[in-house]
Amino acid sequence: MIDKEHLRDKEVAFRIHSVKKIVHGTVRNVEHDGFWIVAPELLVELRGEGWTAMVGQAQNPVLFVPTASLEFLIASDQ
Repeated sequence: MIDKEHLRDKEVAFRIHSVKKIVHGTVRNVEHDGFWIVAPELLVELRGEGWTAMVGQAQNPVLFVPTASLEFLIASDQ
């Protein structure tokens, strides 16, 4: 398996299956099956799709993005 731990606290660009635009964010934590990412752009997209009740009240939300839902994820190697 590929070690993803080096992506913690890195700026990333990614796209998930349900959102057609590329989203930018920061990886806050890494788990075996996905990433915890701070991504304000993705929150705007989710609110536009009717998720306001779930994510609208959260203070500084961090989103879990399952690896299986990623089309791609780009990070700097530095």
